[in-house]
Amino acid sequence: MTDLWLRLLNVPVDDAGRIADATLVFRGGLTTGWFAFWAVAASALAIWLYRLSPITLPHWRRHALATFRALLLLLLLALFLRPVLAFTVEGSIRRVLVLLFDGSSSMQIRDPRVSPQDQIRAAIATGTADPTKGLDQRPPSDATAGQPQSSRLDVVKAAWLNDRLRLLPRLDREFDLAAFSCGRGVGEISARPADATGTNAGAASRFEWVKELTAEGPTTALGDAIREVLNRKRGQPLAGIVLVTDGANNSGSPPREAALLAAQERAPLYIHGVGITDPRDLIVQNLFAPDVTFVKDEVPVTVRVRAQGLAGEEARIVLKLGGEVVARQTLTLINGEQVVALKFTPQSQGQFDLEASIEPRADETVTDNNSRHQRLRIIDARVRVLLVDQSPRWEFRYLQAMLLRDRRVELKCHLVEGDKSIARVAGSPYLAEFPSRKEELFRYDLVILGDLDVKALTTAQLDNLGELVSRFGGALVVVAGRRAMPHGYRRTVLEKMLPVEFDSPTLEASRDPVADKPIQLELTPAGRASAMLKLADKDLENTTLWKRLPPVYWTARVLRPKPAAEVLLVDPDPAKESRFGKMPVFALHQYGLGQVLFVGTDNTWRWRKNAGDLYYTTLWGQIAQRVSIQRLMGGSRRTQLSTDRQNYLTGDRITVFARLYGSGFEPIQEPSVKATYVSRDGTAKSEALLRPLPDQPGLYRAEFVAGAPGHYRFMVENDPETPLEFNVAEPRFEFGETAMNETLLRDLATASGGAFFREEDLARLPDTISARTERVQSPLEVELWCSPLYFLLVVMVAGAEWTLRKLSHLK
Repeated sequence: MTDLWLRLLNVPVDDAGRIADATLVFRGGLTTGWFAFWAVAASALAIWLYRLSPITLPHWRRHALATFRALLLLLLLALFLRPVLAFTVEGSIRRVLVLLFDGSSSMQIRDPRVSPQDQIRAAIATGTADPTKGLDQRPPSDATAGQPQSSRLDVVKAAWLNDRLRLLPRLDREFDLAAFSCGRGVGEISARPADATGTNAGAASRFEWVKELTAEGPTTALGDAIREVLNRKRGQPLAGIVLVTDGANNSGSPPREAALLAAQERAPLYIHGVGITDPRDLIVQNLFAPDVTFVKDEVPVTVRVRAQGLAGEEARIVLKLGGEVVARQTLTLINGEQVVALKFTPQSQGQFDLEASIEPRADETVTDNNSRHQRLRIIDARVRVLLVDQSPRWEFRYLQAMLLRDRRVELKCHLVEGDKSIARVAGSPYLAEFPSRKEELFRYDLVILGDLDVKALTTAQLDNLGELVSRFGGALVVVAGRRAMPHGYRRTVLEKMLPVEFDSPTLEASRDPVADKPIQLELTPAGRASAMLKLADKDLENTTLWKRLPPVYWTARVLRPKPAAEVLLVDPDPAKESRFGKMPVFALHQYGLGQVLFVGTDNTWRWRKNAGDLYYTTLWGQIAQRVSIQRLMGGSRRTQLSTDRQNYLTGDRITVFARLYGSGFEPIQEPSVKATYVSRDGTAKSEALLRPLPDQPGLYRAEFVAGAPGHYRFMVENDPETPLEFNVAEPRFEFGETAMNETLLRDLATASGGAFFREEDLARLPDTISARTERVQSPLEVELWCSPLYFLLVVMVAGAEWTLRKLSHLK
């Protein structure tokens, strides 16, 4: 009926949308006063003419005829006013609606639907339950409690192709749909065009692409995906983004920030949450153990276990080395993360797979996340250490005691100012003098130099020390002191070997200052990543422990690290900074085939306060092992390969450093060196190119991305007999948290101005988006005087008068 009146007013119905307001205005030149005057005159004329009529008429008929005549004159007179109806029309332009489907591997999870509510949700998606009744209905009779039937992706496909919900046809009627999938990045989905006939079959074929959705992405980056589609559709009118996901966000930018950006772009998030919120699952979250250890040395292993929906129940965690059980422990589960500490003692050397696992349960959501693997190398060797100092200062005493107790270490000591006779005692660890012959010095894997007077070592002995490190892969640790180390060794071989540079000794450095100012050393990013400085398996715990360690009271003044050095600890005092940054205290670099570590304080023994040997022993034990590991592992004298770690995940970037020497131990000067890395089973083989580092003769670097899971050997072309082994595992980020993250998804919807839906609410999704879509207002004017309605009024009034005159026998 409304459309009929709009047509009579000559209003284009298709463009009208919804009329928000209507106003009558006059565009003619006749003023209201003159119109009233002429209207009264015309009415009076009509009445007077009919009063003069000679024919006798009934009273009512004469009045009726006069009224019709007056109305006709008024309608004709109104033409001079040009009456116009001014409408305010409210309608919506056709906008783009983005459909963003989660294509990560967590969408392959088959949820055991134990609760009736979850069974109803699955039934609504598959069309076996009424989508308009929500959860207020019984589960279908064929639902099997607890048995996972369909994956999350299957539920998505069923819901979005459900003929009872008709989500896609209803949305397609209102919006231009743009479909994307986010798994390995964001990819646009090409929809098939509808048949030209416009039949139902043709319309349905437009949405066949839903059946081809996949879930293979190793990670979920919701924040990055939302930003990406906003960038791709920038400048187009967006109605919003429909995000279909389980909320398992584990990489990329924070999704809440992306939701705020969507709100700024007026693209609210309408989120369909998939999965269940309380699945039963046991997850081995993390396995932490050293990459290299020693035969018959107790190996600490930390396993992090996460449980969901199994609080109070028991589980047994099993640790296997090379397939053999080496440790097990039963634990009572809690909802959340637990840390399990295990220990074992390897009995033989070699390369082994270390596995921590929990027996899967029948009611678990996912069983692929019940184990973790790591590659472990076990060597049968002791670190031969030579500890040298001028006098028995505190650092020497505690370090000597610690190394003597360490069964992995074979220790010899030399005190320049010590009694020579103690070296002649049977079983004494002391040497009467520093080794003067090469063959005596070269038997040691690690030399620790303390605060030696510059005259304590001859030039030949320093040259031998340089050759041990650079050509034979030995390690050197220099512990600074206030007497001479390192400033007394300017213009010596030792200055070249150190990873730091220093100026001439200042007045402060040449005297023994009062140590009364505490210095809380600070970890650098490289220090946080270094295995030598790990006091806890988690980065946050390790950083916290370093902040809580007692302060030191003296650090050696140095200028800066050398270009290729890695700074692990710094003195945060701004007064000691240079234009190169904060002053290094722990610095490490490669010197030839070996490594040199500079320890710029003689106060590390203070870290025993309130903790005994716990952290002190851990730190120095790791230092002794790490700096000498290349020599212990039997690395080639001419080729030395190293990586930052031994275990990687698919997709990680691997950086390999190579120190390459010719047959005469001269640094190789080639512009590039070819290398290959091959999986142990031979199924994967790739090439890499080593390129030289500037100002570092013989030092090369190669970078590549870890590929398929497996054990690999990296070899340079000119020395294939010296391989570097590393392990690549498949990432399991997607199965670290198997519950649907409803809290996150609701927060994203709220922050963006959208809404969150589960299967029981999906029927309202198209209407909700349409109701929240912004509407535009536009003016529309209609000339009443030339409209069909006005013409009909004139005809009807004139016709009524004419008919009544004929009935009254008037001409």
